[in-house]
Amino acid sequence: MVIVATAISDKGLKRDGNEDQYLIDESLGLYVVCDGMGGHAAGEVAAERAIEFASGHLSKNRDLIHSAGESPDGVFRVLKVVEEAVQQASQGLNQLARATPDYAGMGTTLTLLVVVEDKGVMAHVGDSRLYLFRQTEVHQLSSDHTLANELFLSGDLTQEEASNSRYRHVLTRSIGPHEFVDVDTLLFDLIPGDRLLLCSDGLSNYFENTSCVAGFMSEPDIITQPDKLVEFAKQSGGADNITAIVVEVQGDATDHPAADVQKKIECLQSLFLCKKLSVRRLMHLASITNTIQCAAGKELISMDAGVPGLHVVLDGRFRVIDDDLIEGELGPGDYFGEASLLTVVRSSASLVAIEPSRVLVISRKEFGKLTRRLPRLGNVMLRNLGKRLAKQIIKQQTRPLNLDDTGPME
Repeated sequence: MVIVATAISDKGLKRDGNEDQYLIDESLGLYVVCDGMGGHAAGEVAAERAIEFASGHLSKNRDLIHSAGESPDGVFRVLKVVEEAVQQASQGLNQLARATPDYAGMGTTLTLLVVVEDKGVMAHVGDSRLYLFRQTEVHQLSSDHTLANELFLSGDLTQEEASNSRYRHVLTRSIGPHEFVDVDTLLFDLIPGDRLLLCSDGLSNYFENTSCVAGFMSEPDIITQPDKLVEFAKQSGGADNITAIVVEVQGDATDHPAADVQKKIECLQSLFLCKKLSVRRLMHLASITNTIQCAAGKELISMDAGVPGLHVVLDGRFRVIDDDLIEGELGPGDYFGEASLLTVVRSSASLVAIEPSRVLVISRKEFGKLTRRLPRLGNVMLRNLGKRLAKQIIKQQTRPLNLDDTGPME
């Protein structure tokens, strides 16, 4: 894949200076937007130094980033290094503010993207944003760390109330006020044709919805997109500094079929575990799944074998065999091993591929890590899992145990 990027930063119509800063470092596949805050030009310093601290840490780990594709866990190691880079930025700014009275209280947002192989790695603090434009649809991959958004997520405000709230610009997280900060991270697939927009809130404040973003991101020439976005923000009021980086993934889709990535997302969307999950949250889950390919006649699971996690049939068909008797079949979208996300489970039947097939596997170990790292996402998935297991228990209490649409392994 080839990555092409273009960017612009403008002070807007009502600010004397520009406290936004951005960085494009093609040698690292690194793209960063920061929106600084603080008096005596401290906001500009905060944004500039945060980028310096974060990019410096990533530069020290250049070899690890470039070799990520050589090991199965390489990209996850990059994810850890990216989070460390943001912590380095917060620690560095905090120490600078304490040592320099004019910089007391300074801070900045930070939204960072690293492209590694065919993956995107995001780290995010504050209310700058990262959008993904894919196949005519736009998804906001970052979540605003504002008091209004926190109140919306907790159910205290509706989406409309949060959008108009006086708390919509009150940050709950930023780089600098504290040595350490809670960093949102995301690992997601990239496919040819994807476009990404990193921007400060001087632009995103004027987006009424994602359809507005799609209108700009769908234009054929990305070179002119940042200029058009800045002009849009100015025509809408231009009350703040405006920064936009547009990143495009170019390449041959046959080398990384878009349909295959989309199929994986759609498979998870239809799964009981993912009910009420946004695409952004689905991407978190997709990042920990493994795909197993099975030739016709291959036994995927044998009777009494341990089930390492939840299995979802992506494509193909499997025969369910219990004591040499064929009990049924599983096809695309069918799943088994729900309880194994919580505890050790042994299979009560064997599964054999009828034709070439693929299965998505969510392991208990990785599921546990994800739910601990992202408790809000974990709460939704665990609630969905609890409801599914409760339904199974009720069915078992009211009729003889047999194969039903929930699969044979529980």
